[in-house]
Amino acid sequence: MRNTAKLLVILLVFGACFGIFAACEPKPDHEHTWVNGVCTQCDAEYELVDYVSQLKLDENSSTEKTAPGGAELVRMYIDGDTTHFNVPVTDKHPEGVLKARYLAVNTPESTGQVEPYGKVASNFTKKTLQDAIANGGKVLVESDSDEWENDSYGRTTAWVWYQPEANADWRNLNLELLQKGLGFGSSVSENRYGETCLAAVEQAMRAKLIVHSGVKDENYYYGQAQEITIKELRTNFEEYELVKVAFDGYVTASYDGTSYVQQYDEEDGIWYGISVFYNGSGSDIKKALAVGSHVRVVGTAQDFNGTWQVSGLSYNIINTKDPANTFKLDDEIHDIDPVVLTIAQFNANRTVDVIDHTAESDEIVYVPKTYPLHTLLVGTRVKMVDLIVDHTYTTPSGTSKDAFTLYCKDSSGNEITVRTEVLNKWNEETQRYELVTADEFECKTITVIGIVDWYNYDNHNEYQLRVVDYNDLIQA
Repeated sequence: MRNTAKLLVILLVFGACFGIFAACEPKPDHEHTWVNGVCTQCDAEYELVDYVSQLKLDENSSTEKTAPGGAELVRMYIDGDTTHFNVPVTDKHPEGVLKARYLAVNTPESTGQVEPYGKVASNFTKKTLQDAIANGGKVLVESDSDEWENDSYGRTTAWVWYQPEANADWRNLNLELLQKGLGFGSSVSENRYGETCLAAVEQAMRAKLIVHSGVKDENYYYGQAQEITIKELRTNFEEYELVKVAFDGYVTASYDGTSYVQQYDEEDGIWYGISVFYNGSGSDIKKALAVGSHVRVVGTAQDFNGTWQVSGLSYNIINTKDPANTFKLDDEIHDIDPVVLTIAQFNANRTVDVIDHTAESDEIVYVPKTYPLHTLLVGTRVKMVDLIVDHTYTTPSGTSKDAFTLYCKDSSGNEITVRTEVLNKWNEETQRYELVTADEFECKTITVIGIVDWYNYDNHNEYQLRVVDYNDLIQA
């Protein structure tokens, strides 16, 4: 009996101790420090909740919805939190375009003054929707309430849903941007899916994902240069005079130490251009600015004889991919077609949204401004067909001796000036280059490919086409 009691006591003590040890989970020897969902000390991964898969689309709700569609629905991709969609013409959308500003999320800028991770977020939104459509999925846009509502800039605030593939469950792209840390929360709790969006934002902040990580965007230059688009440089140049700027674009022409770089703006449907002066720069910069290159340009914006250019380029030969360098972004040769225009279109007014630098706001504010289209296209390569050469002029002396001007009209009598550099053409018989004269084009009908240029003489401002290659003057 006494032995039984002892055994019972031993078992109770052992059981108690076992219970204590069993109840104690092993603890890490440090507090996790998360960066992009991974502990910097032990490589543990943050257990992320997929809120996107939990949120369901109620197709029978009272909210407004676009008919599910594919490529025919998406009109154009703007940036991470803005997409334009084709919709039926209504009083709310008189042009048949729903300019959707994604609810609850604010991604970094990529269309004016570029911000860190702005292009990352923009590329994610574009690729996600493109891949969904390519895989047979659909896209749907939903209002937050029983009717479409606009923000203060006239954009429709909306939820964007997509199917990753045909017949797949709907996923909410606004929520996904928040969940992946590609944007900051914006009035998160004040909308239809606020609770879920708030949970996604808080998780992204705890796991320190992307915009919350404190890690620098490897494709963004954090130095003294201002990351902008060519459109922003073209429409607000006074804000950047003598400022070091950085942008990317395609080289479409080059002549006498100057290359012309263009960048396409999805929202405006315009190629914006700028001249980049590289004469005196090293050979690496000259190679980077060869025609057909997709290039990153870093240099100083400045006024030059009444027009605008970027110069003062730098190059670090030790680190060729230094973001302070001007360098090629890939090794491909890109053939960018010239913008085909009539003279009437060249001179017509065009309204675009530009950054308002006088606005007192934490967010970038855009305002509509109207310009003659040619003022926006300076530095851009364009093409005009069936121009009739009315008369010509050849420069008799000086540094431009033998360059000539063609004064052209179209069939409606609209006029435009075509100015050439000194041109030469290859003569097969003599096997030599020979000077091209204006006589060859007198009273002829021609197609012209040239760079939009601004010329001032006798206080008269004129927008013209500048031709730098004989092959860009094509006789009918």
